[in-house]
Amino acid sequence: MKTGFLVRGAALAPVAGLVAFLSVGVHESWANARSETEKDVIDWSHPDNRSEEPILLIVSLDNQTIRVFSGDKLVSTSNVSSGKDGHQTPTGVFSILEKRRHHKSNIYSQAPMPYMQRLTWSGVALHESDSVPDQPASHGCVRLPGEFARQLFGYTDVGAHVVIVGEEKSPFAIMHDNLFYPRAEPAAEVAGDQKEKANVSPLVEQASLEMVGSETTAHSEADVGSDYSLRSGIDVKDPGEAPKKEPELAQEDPDPVRILISRRTGRELVRDIQVMLNEMGFNAGKEDGWMGPATSRAIIRFEKSLDLDPTGTLSMDLARKLHEASGRGPFKSGHVYVRRNFKSVFDAPVGISEPEKPLGAHFLTALAETPSEDRIYWQSLSLPDQPQKSILSEIAFSADGKTSVSSDIAEALDRIEMPPTIRERINAMIVAGSSLAISDEGLSRETTDRGTDFILVTRPPEAE
Repeated sequence: MKTGFLVRGAALAPVAGLVAFLSVGVHESWANARSETEKDVIDWSHPDNRSEEPILLIVSLDNQTIRVFSGDKLVSTSNVSSGKDGHQTPTGVFSILEKRRHHKSNIYSQAPMPYMQRLTWSGVALHESDSVPDQPASHGCVRLPGEFARQLFGYTDVGAHVVIVGEEKSPFAIMHDNLFYPRAEPAAEVAGDQKEKANVSPLVEQASLEMVGSETTAHSEADVGSDYSLRSGIDVKDPGEAPKKEPELAQEDPDPVRILISRRTGRELVRDIQVMLNEMGFNAGKEDGWMGPATSRAIIRFEKSLDLDPTGTLSMDLARKLHEASGRGPFKSGHVYVRRNFKSVFDAPVGISEPEKPLGAHFLTALAETPSEDRIYWQSLSLPDQPQKSILSEIAFSADGKTSVSSDIAEALDRIEMPPTIRERINAMIVAGSSLAISDEGLSRETTDRGTDFILVTRPPEAE
């Protein structure tokens, strides 16, 4: 396994004892230093200062604040008023889906929501308000003071990412040869170029991603219509033989891509099971991702064919047995999805090692090294997230129904097993502004085919 560290401006040897130090000491010292520099924000109201770098908005519910980042630079801050008892603002990773200068709520009696920037189609948005007290006071939206709301509306574009967290967090720069890069430069080459750079955010995380597996193909998200995206991850029966064809490395489109790496869970996995049962002649009925009598009877027929006790119930063990019996090779419990401009580009199965451990919730953004060069680095943010217990999950839960919460982006990346040809295809599409989200929860119900990026709705442990 390749493991290494890279601080922007210095390379660090991969010494095992350094991990704990980086996880605690460096994080805290960097955060303290950052809190001093964040006081010096730039004037963003002038048209000449409109950002050419990716915009990231970070809302802290604990502090009732919003911070606006242009690349790795803080642009502005403001107080907000977000949520209240019975109307909590969801935490997680969102993006601006729609902007309207004049908007009225269709939920709360046509209440005015000027300078509205929509985060979900279910009704969460950023918007101007005359009432922004120093405490939560909204029905779930993020209320903004008038002048700030108007300036923010003119500064952002549709697609800009918004991260909502409880405790305030700041992004950290992270770079490693097993993330995605244009031209897939080795980390050593990038590290050499970085040594001369100064005044940039430091890396305080390790990342390593083994490139294993083989070529696989994937089908469009549009194959199955539903209230949220649904697709199968089992369309290749024999993944052991890759075509003797060089991957296309030319960038297909200059616009950023959105990447989600997650577990195959819920309806996606149920549909996989139905597809395999039907292919083997057990007649599971419609491949719709819903567990019904036809699917249950098909499972019983399959179990009897292997002289197993007939249960007629879903489980990860059943999924693995079906995968093996259908000749598809090793079961891959993860999946990578790629979108651009709110539309699917492709998706494909990926492996997850140590599947009993949660991956956690993580969000990374690709930033440009310099405007004139095709080089990027990644900026990362980890969010507290408590996985939900499910019969279609390999995560091991304790007796009280809880499990540890992973906040280590390095460990998550180490355990994702990406087929090399899929990695090459993604490398060819990466530009500044692209993003990568990692989650245990599969596709959220907020991630629809109506027009969204990948939305991660997290479940902080304290919310249980």
